[in-house]
Amino acid sequence: MVLQDHLGMGFEDSMSSLHREVAMSLGLHRLSHTGKPQSTCEDLIQYMFECEDDKFFDILELLFHSRVSGITYPDSPLIKAINQFLQLDELPYHLTDYVVVEGVTEHWGRESKTMKITGTPQIIMKNNDVIHHRCIEPTLNLLSSDIRFQQANDEFLNALEDFRNSDYRDCLTKCCSAFESTMKVLCSINSIAFKQTDSASPLLKSLIEKSDLDSFWEQPLILIATIRNRLSSSHGAGTQEKQVSKQVANYTINATAAAILLLVEEWA
Repeated sequence: MVLQDHLGMGFEDSMSSLHREVAMSLGLHRLSHTGKPQSTCEDLIQYMFECEDDKFFDILELLFHSRVSGITYPDSPLIKAINQFLQLDELPYHLTDYVVVEGVTEHWGRESKTMKITGTPQIIMKNNDVIHHRCIEPTLNLLSSDIRFQQANDEFLNALEDFRNSDYRDCLTKCCSAFESTMKVLCSINSIAFKQTDSASPLLKSLIEKSDLDSFWEQPLILIATIRNRLSSSHGAGTQEKQVSKQVANYTINATAAAILLLVEEWA
């Protein structure tokens, strides 16, 4: 219904175009398993009613990634409308904005602004509205607005995607990768010597030593790397399988977002 409102007369054509994208991604010709759809548009709508949540969200993300006719970008009113719909029933999901990096190019002595889309909207989980709006969302906005943090932004988004897919061990790995990437960028910006192979510990030590932060901050911040080393999939489990709970993964995501905000606001 939200899509119909925003796409208007082009709704059926847009959904038929999206049907092709979904069918190709799933390797299917017909998507729905019930009834006798009269068109590809009807087939897709029926499938969206009957498929699992994760598949539904995949279609939603594909809608923006494939740039179906009628979807404006990067300022799509659909994103706001979908998030309002998710909030209506207090569903623990949020659709992110496009990741847009602005720059300046010079041609024949004249400067002009450029805009490059480096990421499309993704569905992420939010377990707490206050934390999401005060921590996760500001971190995503901060990382996505500066091309220098693009790698860290991609890694943090991947961590959020792993969390949504219940892949909690990989989520821990990518949280720490985003944390380390952010610190490497901050060291580079502030001419602090480091090696590309440096792990979280030497990076954090170098940043804290040259900041106004007290040395005791090193212990709580390095916990992100400690959790990764002890529980994630980045190291072999040996003979004992490592189990990561949803609560631990959620804590690590929130801790990573808070740590990134603290260090960037201190250094950038």
